[in-house]
Amino acid sequence: MNELQSYIDDRSKRDPEFKAEYEAEAAMLALVRARQEANMTQKDVADALQVSQPYIAQIERGSRTPGYLFLFKYASVVGASIHIEFASDKVAS
Repeated sequence: MNELQSYIDDRSKRDPEFKAEYEAEAAMLALVRARQEANMTQKDVADALQVSQPYIAQIERGSRTPGYLFLFKYASVVGASIHIEFASDKVAS
């Protein structure tokens, strides 16, 4: 594990807000990567989702937060899928 990953892991354990933001950013980067691997432009995705290209750009750079349904549709258009896992740090007694 490199220094950066070690920092991310440590900070995520101590700071739930940091962890949530980091995971959201990582998820969006994965969708952008999937779009690029599908050889699709932002305009291609926008057309398929019937939104504007600037809207897609705002989502990809993080200046606009889309809903989950939109993200599922985005993933489908680029040939990816999203899996949500609910986890609890609490231990049942």
